[in-house]
Amino acid sequence: MTTSHWLRKHTFSTPDITTDVLIVGGGYVGLSTAYWLTEMRPDLKITVLERIHCGAGASGRNAGFLTKGSASFFKSLTSKWGHDRAQSIYRFAEESLDLVHQHILKASPEIKFERSSSMTLFQSEKQYQEWTTKDFSPGEFRFEWREQEKLPQPLQTKFFGAFENAPEYKINPVQLLDSIKKLLEARKVQIIENVSAFELTPDGVQTEVNTIKAKQTILALNGYFPQFNALFRDVIVPRRAQMLAVEIEEEFNCPALHYDPPERVYWRKAQDKVLVIGGKRLLDEQGETGDFEKISPVIQRGLEQYLKEQLNLKYKVIHRWSGTMGFTEHELPLISKVAAPNETFIVGGFSGHGMGLGFRSAMDVAELVTGLKQESFFSPFKKVDFKL
Repeated sequence: MTTSHWLRKHTFSTPDITTDVLIVGGGYVGLSTAYWLTEMRPDLKITVLERIHCGAGASGRNAGFLTKGSASFFKSLTSKWGHDRAQSIYRFAEESLDLVHQHILKASPEIKFERSSSMTLFQSEKQYQEWTTKDFSPGEFRFEWREQEKLPQPLQTKFFGAFENAPEYKINPVQLLDSIKKLLEARKVQIIENVSAFELTPDGVQTEVNTIKAKQTILALNGYFPQFNALFRDVIVPRRAQMLAVEIEEEFNCPALHYDPPERVYWRKAQDKVLVIGGKRLLDEQGETGDFEKISPVIQRGLEQYLKEQLNLKYKVIHRWSGTMGFTEHELPLISKVAAPNETFIVGGFSGHGMGLGFRSAMDVAELVTGLKQESFFSPFKKVDFKL
């Protein structure tokens, strides 16, 4: 981000702040990192800086899938990294869900969450056979095959079968973030909203109104990294995801979280008559690159077409929106210490899997910051080597 010559020279009435650890980014991972720091080092003074409000980015704009990922995700990981590494990522995601369930969901009665399962759907036997390969065994990732007659009744005439994984969780992501925020405030973490960070300095971070002096800085910006510093432009690419919420007219009892990988679609029942669906990004892949949250008519039409033709639903549109994710070339997050004017760490680039991997990744960051480990879980997949 930039500021004008005049603003840079102007003295605001906002006093400078001194803290031990500054976290830039008040999304799921930023707030979760603050949580883990309070667990590991309750003596630290921690400040979270958010340019709008906590959860304004993708963390508050997603479909509420707290899952490890689809069978296709782990098939892709196996193809790219081999069985053992793919298994290690599965265990990491599994631990992430277990931790957020134990530390946040169970401890926060105000969060309305539902223990469920996820289903990776196949529309036909041909599609299933084309997908199946010898080098990937879904059962080794705890995916169980559900034949057509064992699917929920509304899906039996629409799909050939599905790989099911449990436990997974349906959540309201804004409630989740709000609960973490309240836990942090109770632990005296300072949360500053509606203030933008402009640049790193030897003392910490220069904001639009003051300087926040910090011994250590964590950048948890995901899709907004390039907006903060252009050096991230080729490292983490912002890409939009389109979302649609509809009110359905008929009974549609499908309690799982659903992935339809060939269609690049994911959907779930959010309430009795409300269904949330997202995806179809490949209909306008180039147009969906960027960090401006806008509606894509082409993709929204594709989502509606799926509801009508594949799910055969009658519905009324309630809301359309989009959110910005951060993608890396290898489609796994970057968690690392980087060369910067002061001691700085980055976490981001979750490539659409921030909710599933985020809580355990935040723990990883906190362990780096506190010196409990020297390298993150994801460092062996790709090294970060550049200077801010």
